[in-house]
Amino acid sequence: MENTALLMPRYRFRSVLDITPEDLKKMGAEAVALDIDNTLAPDGTFHYVDGASEWVERIKAAGFPMMIVSNGSFIRVAPIAKHFGLPYVCFSGKPKPKGLLKAAERMATPIEKVAMIGDQLFSDIKAANSCGAIAVRTDPTEGRNLYPCFYKWNYKREAPILKEFEKTHGYGVEA
Repeated sequence: MENTALLMPRYRFRSVLDITPEDLKKMGAEAVALDIDNTLAPDGTFHYVDGASEWVERIKAAGFPMMIVSNGSFIRVAPIAKHFGLPYVCFSGKPKPKGLLKAAERMATPIEKVAMIGDQLFSDIKAANSCGAIAVRTDPTEGRNLYPCFYKWNYKREAPILKEFEKTHGYGVEA
């Protein structure tokens, strides 16, 4: 049985675009690690969420170092990182925290001050919680993705955990 404490996000947002620099400050974040698939773009695509580039620029302009942390290969991650003007860690191994720890080190930020933003409890959130980062879950992007059966199965596994989260938390950062 999976340890649900490792799967529980600290914060939840409908979209990455809903996260403001003020929200990050309230979380105690000093840097951002960012997932790609179903966070910035539907899985397997190069069709980014409308407004994602402007959002990245707004977060960077507010002084937050950012880095993409993805399980994807160099072939996929490098052009996306270049599009957003961000450094990256590919083949990160999430839910293992190694890639996230590497990103924190490269951003010269203590891991407990890094907000890991992603859509999956069993990879992004588990990796964040496993090493003490700030676990921030976004609802998955709309649109077709590469593995619809996997995501349907995965989101079904996540549903009871998110239901438990919703008992005491809402969307956003509570004051």
